[in-house]
Amino acid sequence: MKQVVGALTFVLGLIFGLIGGAALLAYAYQAAGLYPPDDATIKFIARERGWLRDDV
Repeated sequence: MKQVVGALTFVLGLIFGLIGGAALLAYAYQAAGLYPPDDATIKFIARERGWLRDDV
């Protein structure tokens, strides 16, 4: 019984650790500005730099 509780605790800790680590990594990427830009951001930058014409 002690081994079952230990194994269950390990699995729960592993799950919480993976979810928490992924959330922390996503937050760090967003805070550092490293997340990939979406399509609207790419089009906005292209229009500002004159690479994209609106009349096409």
